[in-house]
Amino acid sequence: MPSTSTEVSHGGAHSEELPAGQTNQHGISTNAANGIAAVQATAPPVIELAKRFFSALKATGDKLFLGHTVAARLEQFLNQTHISDPTVARQLRKLMRGCPEVVVDGDTTYAVLRPSVGTKQIVRLHPSGHAFESVSRGEYLQLKDAQIQGSDEADKPGLVIDFSPFFRDLPVVTDAAEMGSGISILNRHLSAQMYQNPERFRMALVDFLKETYLENRNILLNDHIRTVEEFAAELSEVRSLLDDRKPDERYDEDLAHQLRSHGFEAGWGATAGRIAETLRLLERVLNSAEPARFEELLERLPLVHSVLMVSPHGWFAQDGVLGRPDTGGQVTYVLDQARALEHEINQRMAKAGVDTSAKVIVLTRLIPDAEGTTCNVPREKIHGSEDAWIVRVPFRDQSGEVVPHWISRFQLWPYVESFADESCRVVVTELMGRPDFIIGHYTDGNLVAHLLADRLETTHCACVHALEKTKYLLSDAHWADLEQQYRFSMHFTADLLAYNSADFIVSSSFREIAGTRDEMGMIESYELYSMPGLYRVQSGFNPRLARHNIVPPGASEEFFYPNTDQSRRVPEVGQSLAARFLTAEPGDGSVGHLDDPDLPPVFAMARMDKVKNLSGLVEMFGKHEALRHRANLLLVTSVNNVDQSSDPEEIEEVRRTYEFIDQYELHGHIRWCAARLDKTETGEIYRLVADRRGVFAQPAFMETFGLTVIEAMACGCPVVATCFGGPSEIILPGECGDIGDPNDQHGFAELLLRVLVDHERWGQYSDAGIRRVADAYTWSRHAARLLSLANVYSYWNYTNVMNRPALDRYIHTLYHTVYRPRTQSMLAD
Repeated sequence: MPSTSTEVSHGGAHSEELPAGQTNQHGISTNAANGIAAVQATAPPVIELAKRFFSALKATGDKLFLGHTVAARLEQFLNQTHISDPTVARQLRKLMRGCPEVVVDGDTTYAVLRPSVGTKQIVRLHPSGHAFESVSRGEYLQLKDAQIQGSDEADKPGLVIDFSPFFRDLPVVTDAAEMGSGISILNRHLSAQMYQNPERFRMALVDFLKETYLENRNILLNDHIRTVEEFAAELSEVRSLLDDRKPDERYDEDLAHQLRSHGFEAGWGATAGRIAETLRLLERVLNSAEPARFEELLERLPLVHSVLMVSPHGWFAQDGVLGRPDTGGQVTYVLDQARALEHEINQRMAKAGVDTSAKVIVLTRLIPDAEGTTCNVPREKIHGSEDAWIVRVPFRDQSGEVVPHWISRFQLWPYVESFADESCRVVVTELMGRPDFIIGHYTDGNLVAHLLADRLETTHCACVHALEKTKYLLSDAHWADLEQQYRFSMHFTADLLAYNSADFIVSSSFREIAGTRDEMGMIESYELYSMPGLYRVQSGFNPRLARHNIVPPGASEEFFYPNTDQSRRVPEVGQSLAARFLTAEPGDGSVGHLDDPDLPPVFAMARMDKVKNLSGLVEMFGKHEALRHRANLLLVTSVNNVDQSSDPEEIEEVRRTYEFIDQYELHGHIRWCAARLDKTETGEIYRLVADRRGVFAQPAFMETFGLTVIEAMACGCPVVATCFGGPSEIILPGECGDIGDPNDQHGFAELLLRVLVDHERWGQYSDAGIRRVADAYTWSRHAARLLSLANVYSYWNYTNVMNRPALDRYIHTLYHTVYRPRTQSMLAD
């Protein structure tokens, strides 16, 4: 975008205060006593100490300090500085805790403070000042841009993106402990509306029930009911009619005829008892303002029977693709989710008395040069499903010709719009109508889902998976330098469009949304940033809106079960994997041999991406002599030869791994295999590691959730995983595993060693990990929650709780003035 484009919307300081409260299960305090007002009233001794600290930062000669550097330099400063009152040092630590960045501009220092989780306050402090001064978001972003562009360019009017006005009427979380519980906030808001204007609510609910269709026929209320008064009278008649029926009496033609004459169609229950129960709940909802009852009612209604899931990037197939570029946990997640949704929908339809079965489609990309996979098959049934299908549509170039080869997730943006156009026709044909519910996966999938939901007028749920901005430091500020490789201008714009357009957003963990007291969450990191010369984002994603819900995925019980369950294991599979990964000599796809194959393995399995940090695991294993002598290192990765990849990150990680193997003389202690395992093999290799009392290591620099973590735990394999991201919520440290900082290589290695040598601890982690997954991470629980959310948000869509037409126009404007021109310029390049 040219720097002379106009400002779309202005945002204020965007600083909100949280009320007093407790500490939630994530360790997040909800007390606002140390919030924004406390920052503004910082005591003079703390101000003076802050000045000295900022002077120390300035003395380094740097102008920008990111969160981890700020924290480290603060500790260094406080340890080296004489402070007569330790309380002052403690208060400065508290003030700066979680600060994501500090900018030095001349004598003035600017800091982004986090008075509480999900809030920001930008302040500045001059050496002659006596208090922090508040700074607007616009002023701060202009300052940052000036450091990169120079003041002359940064001072020119430019595009400012601000989504906050469009969500002004949407409820927000006021208690930090409830971030990620958007549905609860919405229902409480609805309860208040019901109380304030019950007649309006009743009318809206009746109209919603009358306009609920399945295959072009109404399944709840018919046109016999025209007004709220008629509905109340007929509801009373039906309740009385059902009193004469036995609770277990099936919904048959006779009962259907009687109910239909009073305006009630199929969909209330499969038996007289179930129908009576649902209608009793409906009557209570109409006469009370209890949010839990309303949610329970909507959960029961058969609103969703067809689901479209969108996941275009990578190699999407059921076999032989995991470990290829851009192809990992998301494929497993989507396939398991599809099966679970089909099963849950069928159960719900049966309970509701609706004679239909689920229709589930996973929309992905067709790749003619499929390299031995099924990615060139237009339609493929999902294993273990009754009627769930993978449907593939190709990318097409500007002339309409099919693009034959795979394209990286960073380079696919010019093909998204035509893909969505063709997919719309394919999906409507496949489903014989529009889907009831669309689920987008990752940014590209959600951009396509947005385009389809917009045309088909369907509820859109955005599953996050990962946001690229958090993976690459300063990727926003230095986007122009990285554009050729990563196309961040299109990627981050697609993020803003896709996730703001969604009706609700699903994350796998609290940290994805809100982070911790010491660091921002993935969603929160998109709230305020700038891409110099392109646009400034004053309000991108607000993590406290009632759109965010935590719905963790599960581990498939069919494949990931305890190693002690011998009745389900296939000995031949285990023997084959043991020979291949532990005892065989180096050969095709394998590097290294093990001098003592009986030593317990430190096992890691992931793609060779920089963020997965497998080369770092090799380095820390090599450095730690005790660990090296008490265990073997077993790696199963996407590739282990530079000739196997064209991805620069993979190639660099492979090279680093070989360097560390040689540097620390790990020959005889490491086995590194390039393999694409199916689910049966994946589950069994976890169990093989558990049989040998090994441990699963997950040392990523950032892990959105961590499917491999729950898979390993479900198989009885203890886990030591990264403290960055979802694993820190999955694992209860000291109970069912350990979490550590992969940047602290010695400390992480010590955790691995401690599990391996302490047999009592190993057994405790193994048993408790199995229980933890069974209690909290199952696909049946995931699917039930997701469909319940779909029902509630569908109702909210119907009532138009926010200014949806204005939001859609804003998104369309950004799409056509920013995203589309960028994709066209990419093709020109």
